[in-house]
Amino acid sequence: MEELRGRNALVTGAGGGLGGFIARALAGEGVNLALTDLPEAPVDGLAAELRTRGVRVEHVPADLSDGDERRRLVYWSEETLGPLDILVNNAGVEFGGGFLQTTREELELTVAVNLLAVMDLTRLFLGGMLERRSGHVVNVASLAGKAPAPYLATYAATKHGVVGFTHSLRAEYGPEPVGFSAICPTFVSRVGMFGRLEAELEPGPAPFGTLPPESVGEAAVRAIRDNLAEIVLGPLLVRPLIPLYAMAPRLATRLARNRRGMEFAERFAKARGRL
Repeated sequence: MEELRGRNALVTGAGGGLGGFIARALAGEGVNLALTDLPEAPVDGLAAELRTRGVRVEHVPADLSDGDERRRLVYWSEETLGPLDILVNNAGVEFGGGFLQTTREELELTVAVNLLAVMDLTRLFLGGMLERRSGHVVNVASLAGKAPAPYLATYAATKHGVVGFTHSLRAEYGPEPVGFSAICPTFVSRVGMFGRLEAELEPGPAPFGTLPPESVGEAAVRAIRDNLAEIVLGPLLVRPLIPLYAMAPRLATRLARNRRGMEFAERFAKARGRL
């Protein structure tokens, strides 16, 4: 999808974390935006900011763990903005820490928002994209969807699912003019589950480092424009771990348990009161 100006996009999880940065990057390309997040999430200020860039911006609250809310969101976005060209599945939740401290309710909510909502919204929008023979779905995953992630087992399971879902759709709809991309960032500074505790977690997550949130927005634009299957955002040192995990999972898991990495994971869990 080389020309983005004038296209219509829905961005979920727009009220906090990475959603606002993805929305800003799309607005910078002239994309009209439908934004959504939970009712308590602040979206008004972001919408007002983005309108100054000359694009149309609408927003509505929605609880993506609820199937009826997802269906209402689809109807609202197309009635309000018009046929959707781009879907950005960004909304997510996480309850990191020791796995046995995770409640059944937390398990169900994590799967519902991080994975089921991604698949269901894609299903609801994809038919129209195929009919119009144009569209792109961006799924925000994580490096935790590509490698072992101690103290983030449930979150990692859903992100592995998002990555597998994305690539399976690319295989199924390969000849069609609709694209699917997965964005897999490592730790992001200033926002999100790491950014909220960044000041308490010095030294940071070596060897992974941190990313500015703007880089995720830029990656989303690049993925749509070039129909990229996947973008892994992180230092070059991280990249070899991904094929190693695919070819030698036992070795990769042992490497994931290196002393510095485990110390950081434990400090992260403790900072969140989950260990």
